[in-house]
Amino acid sequence: MSGNDHELERLKSEMDAAQREIDTAKSRMDSIGARREGIRREIESVNYRIADLKRHIDEEYRAVKVCYEARDKLHAENHKYNAQSYRDALQREYEIKKSLYEKLDMLKPEFESALASLRSAKGRKQRAIEAFKARLQILKQQNEMERAKWKEKPCRICGAVIRYHVDWAHIPSVCKACKSGSRH
Repeated sequence: MSGNDHELERLKSEMDAAQREIDTAKSRMDSIGARREGIRREIESVNYRIADLKRHIDEEYRAVKVCYEARDKLHAENHKYNAQSYRDALQREYEIKKSLYEKLDMLKPEFESALASLRSAKGRKQRAIEAFKARLQILKQQNEMERAKWKEKPCRICGAVIRYHVDWAHIPSVCKACKSGSRH
């Protein structure tokens, strides 16, 4: 097997590039997720303030009723004014909540884009891995076939093992030592 197979190097480079894209997409998704979580926490806080304002409004209207029953018109008007102030604050909180949901909606396309990039990069990486494995298998088979072409036979003079390749035009019948005369 060749130590510098260009196709393997290309596929390895493709896998590395896909992994970098995967990491980038995950980082984008993490960033978007953190922003979404921050917005959700803000919405929870707004919901808590809305519930608190509703409670105050109910208390003020109950106080208005009590004051009217007691024929205390001055305090009833004061409680009505307080209730209206709470209603105005409640309206502002609903507007804040609406803007927070709009922010969440604006993050959806960005998240979906990052998710699509992630899926695409994972697909490219998987295809590169499969192609890499297939190429490696081919190279292993070629290597096995090449190794199978190497044979051994005994030297006709001394019986030492001679390694030869079946594709050689001239297969030696005498080992190097006998050929050079060093074994006589």
